[in-house]
Amino acid sequence: MNTKSHITVLLSSLLLPLFCGCHTLGTRNFALEDHLPPGDRIPNEEYKTTLPKYVIEPPDILMIDALRVVPKAPYILEPLDIVQIESDNVLPDYPIGGEYQIDGGGKVSLGSQYGKVKIAGLTVEEAEVAVQDKLLELLVNPTTSLTLVATTGSQQIMGEHLVTPDGLVHLGTYGQVYVAGLTLEQAKGALEKHLDEYLESPEVIVDVAAYNSKFYYVITDGAGLGDQVVKLPIAGGETVLDAISEIGGLGTNSTKDIWVARPSADHGGYEQRLPINWDAIVKKGITATNYQLFPNDRIYIRASELNRIDSLVARATAPVERIAGTMFLLTASIRNLGGSFHDSDQNNLGNFFSDERLKTDLQLVGTSPSGINIYHFRYRGDMRRFEGVIAQELLMTHPEAVMRMPNGYYAVKYDVLDVTFRELTGAEYSRSLRKMAE
Repeated sequence: MNTKSHITVLLSSLLLPLFCGCHTLGTRNFALEDHLPPGDRIPNEEYKTTLPKYVIEPPDILMIDALRVVPKAPYILEPLDIVQIESDNVLPDYPIGGEYQIDGGGKVSLGSQYGKVKIAGLTVEEAEVAVQDKLLELLVNPTTSLTLVATTGSQQIMGEHLVTPDGLVHLGTYGQVYVAGLTLEQAKGALEKHLDEYLESPEVIVDVAAYNSKFYYVITDGAGLGDQVVKLPIAGGETVLDAISEIGGLGTNSTKDIWVARPSADHGGYEQRLPINWDAIVKKGITATNYQLFPNDRIYIRASELNRIDSLVARATAPVERIAGTMFLLTASIRNLGGSFHDSDQNNLGNFFSDERLKTDLQLVGTSPSGINIYHFRYRGDMRRFEGVIAQELLMTHPEAVMRMPNGYYAVKYDVLDVTFRELTGAEYSRSLRKMAE
């Protein structure tokens, strides 16, 4: 490698993190830099980078700590403010010193021997005089100093703050500050600038208590039956193998045709499609395509084409199967309605249902010796043909042979008739069909 090539590789290795928007972690792998073109050095399991500076977005939770919260003069004390009171020349067994919080009534308690003093609504100087006057009622020559330690406003500033959907954090009586789209340093500056309207040279520390706005996605191809999308939070350093382990591995319908779709940094459209060699990662421990993931990355797992064809066929045949299933159930119901009934000794007493409403393709084929009409017919939903009678015709002539069942259909007791219910043979069936056609 000549001198010019060395310089090119060195400059490329230094500029690569800038183009990626990241900074390399740990020591540089010079051997890797010497053998790989800089453009091929995409962050992966072996060559990881830090994520870009964190940008605050809803619904992140920020931790704000107030280092300096001094109200602008003249400050009027309020309930729940905390003051420091130090007094000399007081009763030896009842010293006065330390932090005192103003109660809801605006007073501070100096102890059982001294009582309470109302200081809410006063300036710090006026409150000091009020405490001094209270002690002069009981003591000789007491000296008192009073300073402000913390205000109710500082308690509203400190702690966890949710970034609301409109990008604001709420600071109680100090109002709201817009922080969405800012880095932590920028948010610190925005907060201090806003608080400067109320405080003397305010100083705060801003950190992220909960990273709720940065995610990557694992999409499993549903082979035409709908894709499954899993949204996973990103903490930094996750790889393709980590992501697929989060969803329990590859599914039974998945292939090893996997890639990472990475949006462009400037949101100008599709930028990168990084193919993944799954076997190389899991079977050989090759890290080249076990890419490090970044916010908004999409890992796509393609389904088998055979499963896609199977889904297509299933969707095409589903209506037919539903119709066939309905016909099967209807046929089974009709057969049950046309079944035989038995007496208590399980003797067959003849065909159970002979209601005209359950029959179709009726053909009068003759009469019995007693004059009962005999028909060939099919039960609805059943392709077989039978020979028997119609219950409705027997209601006037042979009512003793007809029964009305709980479901509303009529049944016939064939054992009291001179007609036998039977299924037609194949030859009889053919002859019956020919007669119907004539």
